[in-house]
Amino acid sequence: NYFNKYEVITPELYDIHDPRDDEWVDWVHRAEHVLDEAASQGKRIILIGFSMGGVLASYCASKANVDKLVLIAPAFEYVNLPNATGFVTSLFEKKDDTPSSYPELPPNFTITFANLVNNCKPAIEDIHIPTLIIHGSDDDVILHTSSKKFIKKIPTEEKALITIEGVKHRVLDHPIGGKIALENIQLFMNNKIVVKNQ
Repeated sequence: NYFNKYEVITPELYDIHDPRDDEWVDWVHRAEHVLDEAASQGKRIILIGFSMGGVLASYCASKANVDKLVLIAPAFEYVNLPNATGFVTSLFEKKDDTPSSYPELPPNFTITFANLVNNCKPAIEDIHIPTLIIHGSDDDVILHTSSKKFIKKIPTEEKALITIEGVKHRVLDHPIGGKIALENIQLFMNNKIVVKNQ
C-alpha cells in the first residue's frame, strides 16, 4: 500500500441517490468542512484530487491550511461536458457483470459539475504550496494540454507536471501508468524529490 502511513479521508461531495443535491456550493462546503475538521485536529493535510475533484482540491488548497497538492487529470478544461460527467458516473459502476448498487448520475448534475469547475478553477492562481500534476498523454476526457496550460497559472516555483505516455483519463487504473503515478505521488508526499518549475 502506497499510503499506509497516512490517514486517508474521502469526503462525500454529493448524494448520487438524490437529484435535488445539485448545488455546487454545497459540494464545496462539504469538502471544506472535512478540511476544517482535520486542520482543527492539527493534522498535516495533503490534498489529492482527481478529475472534477482536482478542480475542487485546487480551490480548497487556495483557502485552507494545506501543505501539498496533488492533481490527477484535473478537469480544468473538458473535451466535452457529457464525456466528463459520464466519466463521473462510471466511477460508481462495478467492473464485473453484476449489477451496480449505484444509480446513474442524475442528469441535472451535469450543470452542477460545470458550475463547480467554472467557479472554482480561477483559484489555481492563488495556490502557493508545492503542487504535483499528473496527466495521461492520451486522455480523451480532459486533454493533457489543459494541465500544461493551467500549471503555468500556479504562482509557485514548487510545481511539476508529469505526463504519462499512452495513458487515458483513469490514470491510476492503468497497469503501468498507475504504478508510475502512485510512486511519484508517494515520493512527492515524503519529500524525497525536489519539485522544481518545469
